[in-house]
Amino acid sequence: MQEVSAKRQTNIELLRIVSMLMIVFHHFAVHGGFEWEPSDVTLPHFYYNFIEMGGKIGVDIFVLISGYFLISSTTKLFNVKKIMKLWGQVFFYSIGFYLASILLGAENISLRSLIKFSFPITFSVWWFASAYIVLYIIHPYLNLLLKGLNRQTYRLLIVVLVFIWSIIPSVTPSKMEGNTLTWFITLYAISGYVKLYGFNKKLTSRHYFVLWFVFSILTYLSSIIFTILGRSSNFFFTHINFFMGMEKISTLLISVTLFMAFAKLKLTYNKWIQLIASATFGVYLIHDNKILRSYFWFKNVEYQHTMLIIPYSIMIVLTVYILCTTVDLCRKYTFERLWMSLVNKYADMFIKLIKNIVICFENLVFGI
Repeated sequence: MQEVSAKRQTNIELLRIVSMLMIVFHHFAVHGGFEWEPSDVTLPHFYYNFIEMGGKIGVDIFVLISGYFLISSTTKLFNVKKIMKLWGQVFFYSIGFYLASILLGAENISLRSLIKFSFPITFSVWWFASAYIVLYIIHPYLNLLLKGLNRQTYRLLIVVLVFIWSIIPSVTPSKMEGNTLTWFITLYAISGYVKLYGFNKKLTSRHYFVLWFVFSILTYLSSIIFTILGRSSNFFFTHINFFMGMEKISTLLISVTLFMAFAKLKLTYNKWIQLIASATFGVYLIHDNKILRSYFWFKNVEYQHTMLIIPYSIMIVLTVYILCTTVDLCRKYTFERLWMSLVNKYADMFIKLIKNIVICFENLVFGI
């Protein structure tokens, strides 16, 4: 997600699609009901490790993309219309799936669940959506902080953030009190620096693709080695995906190099890539809904011990992606148009209300 512009960059939009495909493959694996044993040192298990690896890489890339564009924002306050647009999309799927599950008998009616699904951001129905909107709300203040630093101090800040919330958690069990938001802020700072100053200008897109490939192979090999060692050691078996975590330095290196490879890639404008990419957030909201998971991935486990898992996963993931894209584009040109017409009509009144509340709070707390 990024601020709306007249014409988005096709290279970045293509990366957005690739990242969401990696996330869908990841969910095919982790929500597919697979249960591996230490003795399962097999090619299907290795393939499982491979598609599982892409999920957190995709998440990191989405945040990197956001930081890359939002750092250029000059607004002193977040865009209320943008927030309402995002909230409307999340609310549409949250309450829609809840009502559908009641009709299908998969969910019982209760005041508690109604409140939860009516306020999906507050109650983290989708963890990424909640974390992202918080990041978006505070991004103007992050911009003031980051742009207020000189280049050398900005680099030092990135080193400190990466050391605390990536390197240490990669070599120890400690998370250093980090959480999703602190990690998103770290990624925001990294891609913001890329946009403002750039990295090594001598490195081309091809160089970054090579680095991405090397880091990916090394990370994947770690899971293979741990799988093999897991036959005789439960420690290795329970840590097969240790270096695939969202904040691990291996995942960060893969994400940053792939992001840089696409950022430096020269592509002409393509309306189809732009159209498909505009639905990526919707693909996430639809396919990772807890109610729909059982319908999308219910047959996955049947292919656990056969190499047919490869063509089956590709077929199912592409089908789910196309279906979710189609649904979200339909929502975009129907519900969203109606919702945004209301937002545009009443946004100024809502903004004025918020400002009055803030002023009252300032007077009460700070005596201004």
